[in-house]
Amino acid sequence: MKKVLTSIFACAIAVMAMSCNDYVKAPRTTKGNKSKMDTLSYVIGQNIGNNIVNGIMPQLKADYNVILETLEKTACGKEQIKVEGVAISKENINELGQKYLGPEIGNKVREAMKDSTGMTEVFADAKEKAIASAILGANFGFSLSEAELPLQTEWILAAIEDIRNNEPKINQADASAFMQHYYTVVIPEQNKKESEQWLADMAKKRGAKVTESGIVYIIVESGDEATKPVNDEDKVKVLYTGRTCNGKVFDSNRWNDMPKQRQEMFKQYRPDEAGKDSPIEFGLNQVIKGWTEGMKLIGKGGKIILWIPSELAYGERGTGQDIGPNAALRFDVELLEVNGK
Repeated sequence: MKKVLTSIFACAIAVMAMSCNDYVKAPRTTKGNKSKMDTLSYVIGQNIGNNIVNGIMPQLKADYNVILETLEKTACGKEQIKVEGVAISKENINELGQKYLGPEIGNKVREAMKDSTGMTEVFADAKEKAIASAILGANFGFSLSEAELPLQTEWILAAIEDIRNNEPKINQADASAFMQHYYTVVIPEQNKKESEQWLADMAKKRGAKVTESGIVYIIVESGDEATKPVNDEDKVKVLYTGRTCNGKVFDSNRWNDMPKQRQEMFKQYRPDEAGKDSPIEFGLNQVIKGWTEGMKLIGKGGKIILWIPSELAYGERGTGQDIGPNAALRFDVELLEVNGK
């Protein structure tokens, strides 16, 4: 059951590929205004529908209608929902998931599976079932709301319903082929074009300069010129914030810039460090090429903004959930120390 629940809370990750899409989330259709079928939305909806109908429902006997209603609300931008007096948001959904869908529920599911009639209820009462079902729906919805993809909610919901009725419009082989092409061809090409345009736009900013390798930069403070890093083996201590081209912070060791989820982890597991910046030291040969080059432009005490082309960052593969293939990146960096100088 632990594996199943882990899958439930991770299954929407596949829709989180990075794209700049004009720096905003794509518009979604409204009820009663469906256009020609959007294949991307429909295939993602089928994937979610399979998780709900064939994964969640048989084991948890959750409330399908609550899952779907909550998914729709959160996918369309509602940041918090309230079910049976419990407020569910992006900030507390993992905590609530542990409470209502944690090990205790896993044990109950194992017991229920011994019942050949399939009538044994997992949840204590209707209230607990409604809350758990809403958490499941919100998990899907929040993931969709953060996806920088041109999704249409109506077609996602239609696909889920088709899966429930065993009437999918696209067979599994074709759906898999579509997504394979989308992630390996469409997104990389789109990201490359948008990243190149983004860098060109940033190069027009007042005070911006461009290196031969294509890094766009603005020196906010030059720092101590005598302490500029020279060799790739030099070690530096920095504070930094990394952003994607749509402004999303994907990493930071500045407390105020850290994603809320990371702040909550500090508060829970490393409370002594909560609320504080966390400077990091590393060799310039241990980081992406854009950093290796960019850090040599300022000295101790300096501050710089770097816009780094994909080929000097994470290239055609990207990394993690936020940095897609061919994605250019922005880093705001403060150089605290250089080899102890």
